[in-house]
Formats: sequence, structure tokens, C-alpha cells
Amino acid sequence: MSTDCEVRRQFELADEAATLALGRVLGERLEAGQGLGLIGELGTGKTCLARGVAQGLGVIDPAEVCSPTYLLLVEHPGAIPMLHLDAYLEAKTRAFFADGGDDYLLESGAVLVAEWADRIAEFMPQPSLWVELWPVSGGRRALLRGPGLPFRWIEKLAPKS
Repeated sequence: MSTDCEVRRQFELADEAATLALGRVLGERLEAGQGLGLIGELGTGKTCLARGVAQGLGVIDPAEVCSPTYLLLVEHPGAIPMLHLDAYLEAKTRAFFADGGDDYLLESGAVLVAEWADRIAEFMPQPSLWVELWPVSGGRRALLRGPGLPFRWIEKLAPKS
């Protein structure tokens, strides 16, 4: 069995509290230099999940985490810093990377959490964990996927509210 196989895990998230809880347990396990790519349409919970990740990383003020669409990138200091990027405005984000943003991200010692990350997949740190979110009746669904070696732990993940 190869340790490099992709691992996948799906969760049903009944509400915002469940989305925050999933983000929190992800943040408790992510390491500096790793990325978390969030994929989903408007209103599917990407920013809510990012706020939970900030809680799990030990960000100083996780309540300050909000959508960085027009700011591009926001730095959140903490035990493990979080860089929160939004690629909704794809051209603006690509210009950031063309101007050396990828070097900045690599040297930051932070976890990169990117919303609309599928638009900039080639710039995401390696390794990155991906979370796809979509609405379902009564809540939302989250599919986690990533390379097995660094993210095997998602197979045993048990979010708690």
C-alpha cells in the first residue's frame, strides 16, 4: 500500500456550529507551511470554516477572521500564524503571485487558508488539504481530500461542537 494515495472523508454539517467545529479540528492538526484550499460557491461556509481553523491554530483573535475578498490576503498572528487569502478576484490574486507572493507565502511559517483555491491550485503550498463545501437540505456537506502521507489523520477525524 502506498502512503502517497489520496485520502478522502465526507462530513454532513448541520449548521454554523458544526462548520466551526470541523474547522477547529483541522486547525489543531495543520502544520506551518501547509495549505488548506477551500472550494465552494458563495454562502457555502468557506469563511466560517476558516474562522474555525483560526481557533484551532491558536490565532490571537479568531473572531476577526472575515472574508478577505477585497483585501486579498490577511495575516492573523498566533501560535501558528494563519494567512487567509481569497482568490474570488482571480486576476488580482494571480498578480500577487506574479509579483512574488509565492515566495512570501513560503517564507511566512504560517498555514495558508485560501478561499476559492481551485482558481489558484498551482500556487497552493505542498502539501495542501482541500475542502469542498456545498449546500444540502438542512445544512451543508464537506468533502476533505489530500495526499495520504501528511493527511492520513483525516480518516479518523471526529469533529466535536
